[in-house]
Amino acid sequence: MRRHGTMTREEACDMLWSLYLISGAPMYEAPDYDSVQPWPYKDERDNDIAAKSRVISALSIMDTKQMSRNLGIHEQRLKHLHAAYAAAIIKRLKSLHLPDFGKKETALKDEIIRSHPANPDGNVIGSDIKDYEWTHRWNNLVTFSSRNSMYHSYVSKIMEKRFIPMLVKYFPDQAGEVVKYIRKAGYGDGEVLALIDRTAGYNSNTAYLYQGKSGEEHRKKLQRKQSGE
Repeated sequence: MRRHGTMTREEACDMLWSLYLISGAPMYEAPDYDSVQPWPYKDERDNDIAAKSRVISALSIMDTKQMSRNLGIHEQRLKHLHAAYAAAIIKRLKSLHLPDFGKKETALKDEIIRSHPANPDGNVIGSDIKDYEWTHRWNNLVTFSSRNSMYHSYVSKIMEKRFIPMLVKYFPDQAGEVVKYIRKAGYGDGEVLALIDRTAGYNSNTAYLYQGKSGEEHRKKLQRKQSGE
């Protein structure tokens, strides 16, 4: 995408189809955290999540004007397509994240440690682990917890920071369109302005998103918070 020269129509079509397929591809069919089945994807823990994130990064840097000329379609149609791709990915990852899982993770780990046949007192995990079901159960819990954290971190640290500026760039002075795709990404009405705050922030490019009574009240609240009142 960063190479010199202009893409051919065939190259542009291939790229969009590739992004579409990656966007819609299923996530790893991973064992649940209490499963005794082995993790089926050797040496891979988050490649599926990372691939989804790279789609949004790719969309955010794409030259829609040039791409629309290559494809022979209206640029605005392409922008709506990109926004829909990104929103669908974020909604999927948000739906998989369990925000309260950490509260019960410690208890689950303690339970597994106590169940180890070589440690009836549950004090330590032996270095010679012969019980394969126990090992798979432990590994699945650790992996499940790690992936659960990744769902949140990829969305909050990468995807949101690409998604919102992309919407602002695509739909200037069209607050309805921006909010529409934020909702499609799985955010409730009460989350919209907070999401904009932590990604694009309030500035001359985003001021139109803070119009209306609720937007004005939110902006004043934000200003009071920043001034330490």
